[in-house]
Amino acid sequence: MDQKSNKNWWWVVGLIVVVVAVYFIVTGSSGSSPVAGKTVKIGFVGPLSGDAAALGEEMQKTVSHRVKQINNENGEGGVKFEVVFEDGKCSGADSVGAFQKLTNIDGVKVILGGACSSETLGMTPLADQNKILLLSAASSNPKIEGIGKYVFSLSYSDKKTGEDLAKEMSVYKKVAVITEQNDYNIGIRDTFLNELKNSPSVTVVANETFPKGASDFRNTLEKVRQTGPDAVLLNPNVGVTAENLLRQMAEMKTWTGYKLFGQFAYLLDPSRASVGSFSEGMVIIDAPNVNSPELLAIEDAIMKEEGGTLDNLGHYYTASTLDAINLITSLIEKEGNDPSKIQEDLSSGKFKGYIGDIEFGGHNFVRLTLSGKYVIQNGKAVLQTEQ
Repeated sequence: MDQKSNKNWWWVVGLIVVVVAVYFIVTGSSGSSPVAGKTVKIGFVGPLSGDAAALGEEMQKTVSHRVKQINNENGEGGVKFEVVFEDGKCSGADSVGAFQKLTNIDGVKVILGGACSSETLGMTPLADQNKILLLSAASSNPKIEGIGKYVFSLSYSDKKTGEDLAKEMSVYKKVAVITEQNDYNIGIRDTFLNELKNSPSVTVVANETFPKGASDFRNTLEKVRQTGPDAVLLNPNVGVTAENLLRQMAEMKTWTGYKLFGQFAYLLDPSRASVGSFSEGMVIIDAPNVNSPELLAIEDAIMKEEGGTLDNLGHYYTASTLDAINLITSLIEKEGNDPSKIQEDLSSGKFKGYIGDIEFGGHNFVRLTLSGKYVIQNGKAVLQTEQ
């Protein structure tokens, strides 16, 4: 056999190995997918309008890109997926309307979402009642744990974020927290305040809450300033609200001598873009770092082919969004469009993903034990430790 023929032979062998491997990953040993040759609709609920729209739009872009890849990979005769996108507006009430439209009109049995905790908490009672599976890439409120059988989240829990923020801020004598009235933020605040009870030397001098989507924080900020805190936790939702809160704080030139802390909303560069060097040294507790070469490569492909950036979504939630769509599509191919069987697989199975090893072990949250500590240095959030 000449050299050219030898190369061709090994290319064919390699292709056969890949095809067989993919075949058994998707179908198992049973031979074929129960939904082969069919088109299966999957629902999506996330904030496609409102203050957190940038997050939802980047999730939509990531899901659309990956589904197109999966449909191409499955080829002629394989199962095809169609995602129906609905706007949950980061609201429990709006997510319920989206859920009802997806299930009653579109016939969806599996939903990616909600993205916001309020969306997921709003839909969960209906999901359990109707046996509709919810897999969220980003919902993090601790109330999700134990709330229902058919809801899962690939996010880390706000309980971990709140605990680690309290740990970092426990070295200060007087602390203040400013929180948006939103399920995600309230979850962090409640855990944070409860954990601080273990540090008797710390006094919470201000615990202020503002309405969801507020835009003017000057009175609240002045009220907090007068308490003289050594450390301040800014705890808004992602998007415009976070930007406005930080900008208006930066405008208070006479307020100095405090350490600034934040969560996911300030890990994103756009949230700090308008304040220049004001956010230098800010400490952010958020997701563990996720930046594998494989993830960075698909992020580049998404931005190139779909346009825009993934700056608001960030590495972790891009990874978890990809993992969510990969899990759902592969389990539908394996089990058919059967939420009960998919629920059993998610609850007891072990999977590999961009966020790492994925295991729920009978819980609603994926079993993650790490969070990341970041510090703003030269305008960028730089990972310090994982804890």
